[in-house]
Amino acid sequence: MTYGDPFAALGNTRDTGEVEAQVGEIVRAFAPGHDLTRIADTFSLLDRAIDGNLPGYQKLKTLYHNRTHTNEVVLCAARMLHGLHLAGQGLDGDHIDAALMGALLHDVGYLMNDEEASGTGAQFTDSHVLRGVEFARRHLPALPPDVLDTTIKVILLTDHRKPPDWVKFDNLQQQRAAYATATADLIGQMANREYLERLLFLYFEFQEAQLGGFADIHDLLEKTTAFYRMTKARLDQDLNGLSIHLIQHFSQQQGADRNFYAESIDRNLDYLQHVVKVERQRRLDCFKRGGVVEEVLAIKDGG
Repeated sequence: MTYGDPFAALGNTRDTGEVEAQVGEIVRAFAPGHDLTRIADTFSLLDRAIDGNLPGYQKLKTLYHNRTHTNEVVLCAARMLHGLHLAGQGLDGDHIDAALMGALLHDVGYLMNDEEASGTGAQFTDSHVLRGVEFARRHLPALPPDVLDTTIKVILLTDHRKPPDWVKFDNLQQQRAAYATATADLIGQMANREYLERLLFLYFEFQEAQLGGFADIHDLLEKTTAFYRMTKARLDQDLNGLSIHLIQHFSQQQGADRNFYAESIDRNLDYLQHVVKVERQRRLDCFKRGGVVEEVLAIKDGG
């Protein structure tokens, strides 16, 4: 199949069932005998938690860091693992599981427990990674200790404010698992077809977290290109440029020697350049996807 639109090649990340099926198909493509039980159980655990059906936790409330974001990360991580395998840098079964379980749980720290009475969970932006680690320790007790330890290191490395050497790895496989998921966390979200619209949600999360740096939504939009330049440096230098191996995945799976993630990010950034040239009072008219603008306007109006 030939894709003119790179977004179409990335698939539907709103449908968790479809994403889980794709993850399983991708893993079986490079590890035919792999037991998907741990991954399936983690999908199920996260479903219950996000929907408010896990005892002790409220339903997930954050607007940007939601199930769609997790889906795009775990799907991209699976593609990364496939690409690494094709490049002769594949992982064994335990490290495949740790990479994908870590992808599923990397933002679970935004969940609020029953005793946390106010906010959406965005107030935990600074601490959500460590909260996610505690969640994994509490809810994955049946994992072998070494697999749990690797899963935790995968989650820790998604704290992109810190250099990767703050996490100490025991071996190269463990490092690759963490680097693959950290890479997927960054490029998965920025390649999403609705990424620019969802930045409006991200602004409200930053506001709630009382993070400085943005005067308003427009300031965030205007600084996003510079943010990507920093992100690109982290991807290429800190995370060893692993995203190049996505080309091998798409070549085998979709018959195209292309990195659809990189192409989608470029499209988003090109359109953003158009948006920031528009008068501020007319910018939101440029965002048509996902009903995001309507929801944002309702929030601003207190609705």
